[in-house]
Amino acid sequence: MSSASTSAAPSPAVRRGRVWKFGDWISGDDGIVRFSELRNFGDDHDPADLARRCFAGLVPDFASRVRPGDIVVAGRGFGIPSHPPAPMALRAAGIAAAVVESTDSAFVRRSLNAGFPVMTCPGITAAVEEGGELEVDFAAGRVTDIGSGAVMTTKPFSPAMLEVLDSGGLVPYLERYLAGEARA
Repeated sequence: MSSASTSAAPSPAVRRGRVWKFGDWISGDDGIVRFSELRNFGDDHDPADLARRCFAGLVPDFASRVRPGDIVVAGRGFGIPSHPPAPMALRAAGIAAAVVESTDSAFVRRSLNAGFPVMTCPGITAAVEEGGELEVDFAAGRVTDIGSGAVMTTKPFSPAMLEVLDSGGLVPYLERYLAGEARA
């Protein structure tokens, strides 16, 4: 008898994790990671260095306390402005996703290209607590507070966005596409 599990692999479109809650206007270039302090302004994209620096200016011991799969919940203007190292730092730190009141489309695209999903969900900061547990379904546009059972709905990811997310970012998606394994 095989000991292999027969259950399907979890969908990359569904993320579940502990909440880290932040306020409004957490800049990608100063709040998520201090862009000006990065070696070569982040051009070398060293994941270990980015992970150590993620939110260090806001929560000095964040790198030692964050757990793989945690979810960031934040207010208005999250990640504005930002350079590519900001979403790379979030992913490198092991954060599974960000659910925010608002951000700009450039940050959403830049994050998805780096394999890090960001969903806007107005009202999210009032609906969840720091340390609580969330499940985020990017395909359905649904955010569930596991503790309270409260469900919030928002705009789901498009099929193209889900393809990029499923691939782990834009470069892996393009590699799959060129190999004939992904849709255009």
